[in-house]
Amino acid sequence: MKSYASSAEIRSYLKAVTCHYEIDRYISLRSAVTRTVWSETESKWTVSVQNQGDFDCEILVNACGILNNVQYPRVKDLDLFQGPLLHTAAWDDNVDLSGKRVAIIGAGASAIQTLPAIAETVERCDVYIRTPSWISPPFGTDKPGNFTYTEEEKQRFRDDPDFSLSTRKAMETSFNNLYSASVKGSEEQVALRNALEKSMKALIRDPELHDKLIPKFEVGCRRVNPGERYLTALQLPNVHPVFEPIDSVTPEGVVCGGQLREVDAIITATGFDTSFRPRFPIIGRNGRDLRDLWRDDPVGYFGLAVSGFPNYLVFLGPNTPISNGSLMGTLEATVEYFIRLFKKFMHEKAVSFDIREEVQADFDAHTQDTMKQMVWTGPCRSWFKSEDGKVRALWPGSSLHYREVLESNRWEDFKWGYRGNRFAHWGLGRATVEFESEKTRDLAYYFEKHKPLPLEAYYLAAIGNDARVAIGDSFRKSGEGGEEGKVVLEDDDEDTLVNTPEVVGI
Repeated sequence: MKSYASSAEIRSYLKAVTCHYEIDRYISLRSAVTRTVWSETESKWTVSVQNQGDFDCEILVNACGILNNVQYPRVKDLDLFQGPLLHTAAWDDNVDLSGKRVAIIGAGASAIQTLPAIAETVERCDVYIRTPSWISPPFGTDKPGNFTYTEEEKQRFRDDPDFSLSTRKAMETSFNNLYSASVKGSEEQVALRNALEKSMKALIRDPELHDKLIPKFEVGCRRVNPGERYLTALQLPNVHPVFEPIDSVTPEGVVCGGQLREVDAIITATGFDTSFRPRFPIIGRNGRDLRDLWRDDPVGYFGLAVSGFPNYLVFLGPNTPISNGSLMGTLEATVEYFIRLFKKFMHEKAVSFDIREEVQADFDAHTQDTMKQMVWTGPCRSWFKSEDGKVRALWPGSSLHYREVLESNRWEDFKWGYRGNRFAHWGLGRATVEFESEKTRDLAYYFEKHKPLPLEAYYLAAIGNDARVAIGDSFRKSGEGGEEGKVVLEDDDEDTLVNTPEVVGI
């Protein structure tokens, strides 16, 4: 078990979870969705599945995520190459690269993981770099590299829940503590940039490579990658970083700067289509297709819903905190929010919920205004931004802020539809607690312990209009220095009432 799990280990874990909780019985594999359509009259979605027919559902949840559609680089004649053409997200384990001449196209997270894994076994590796990345030490630990846990450590994780929890909390805290560095010009941003520049220069022996491999933009404008082994691998004698753009690809290799470099295999480390555009038609109200709506400018609500698409929820939609802290915590918070929404939907016998258009517009306006102060709008090539410079991939706050917002529910942001009277679910008007067992229920749960009133309260009540008001440890006569019958506060006390609404009781 390593600090950074392999794809095989992650897949094994997911399979174990589905089997343990018996989720697998509800999963239909090799079932390609071809179309989804909302019915206004039925308040249902019809989901068409290839070779399986149509299915209806009251709520449609799109859990495809964003990184699900492999994207090859736009390189002239790439398809002419006669050797193995690999993609890091669609890897062919049957291809043996040992002793081969290899080209890697890309310098982001995928390339940073790939190069160290093959550099010492290939004959030659050319790495084509368009935009450098900030490289950091490993996240969430003070141990170097992708270290392997000892058998003793693994046993302690199994036997000591407190140790396991404290370790996980320490990792999570380190992720959640990074948000302040995302603010342009902040002390945290300056300190982080200085630290990464220092660590990268220490790893890059050739001073001429400093300017080419250390970015000029702020840390976080593009994804920061924990890949110190990548910098080390780039400097191996059989590895050649290439910073010129690729002209084209031939059947024999890659042409760059007018020169053909023959290779046996090409690895495209260019990630995914990150446009948020669904891969199948999602037809909402008035026949609108979400693919068209999100083609150029994807706008949604909290990254989990879209106005005009009732009863439709999505994971990791536009403006989700995918790089604002811990991503797994974000996903868990989203699941918990969905469950609360489902419970409200079922308990109140609702038939539809749809984000109000003006609410979505307000959220988008606030988001883009906030982004002006963040490093994500900096001068770098990044899939965080759309072509017009608007940040569409990230939340306007920390991942902890996102969790806090979701916990407030904000059901008022939805238009709710009901079949009949919206209060019909009240029935005869009994509270939930009244249906509990007589032995355990508490029909006076709203009572609380309290201390007796202080003697001063009885004294103040007895002396009537000449009452003195307790402010801190002192008393001041209410008629002195102010209008009759009003409390007069000292200057220091006024701050405590800032933004306090005026309330009159009769």
